Amino acid sequence: MLRVTDLRIRELEAEVERLRQVNARLEQENRDLRIINEEYAKAWLDNETALSISRFKDDVILYMNDYCLKILGYQRDEVIGKSAWDINVWVDIGEREVVMNEFSKRGYARNIECRFRKKKGGYIVTLISTSVISVDGEKFMVLAAKDISATQSV
Repeated sequence: MLRVTDLRIRELEAEVERLRQVNARLEQENRDLRIINEEYAKAWLDNETALSISRFKDDVILYMNDYCLKILGYQRDEVIGKSAWDINVWVDIGEREVVMNEFSKRGYARNIECRFRKKKGGYIVTLISTSVISVDGEKFMVLAAKDISATQSV
């Protein structure tokens, strides 16, 4: 009987060691993910590209980075929860259609020139790129816009 007990103890000790190794690996993966998340957050916050995320089904804006708010002249609470239609940001709806057609064909759009209306008048000329992300089965559009107004005659 003692041999069976000793064998079982060794099996349990081996399992405990295996679980310690799994736990150490998971802790390292969590550290790595935190670092990656921090880097992505920096990219969104400290960037001179206008970035926004909107819900695909109704075009409601869920996020705009500080640079996007700055160049359009809005405060965050003026845009979050509203659609691009609500704030009347598209100068030419035809430009939006070009973006959406490209997006429909390829699942993304790249470097399409569009004009966006500023809150206090005037507009900026941008090159925009879009992509889609899915979270819990819901689709969201990520839009990145580079202000090229300085290279245009506005």
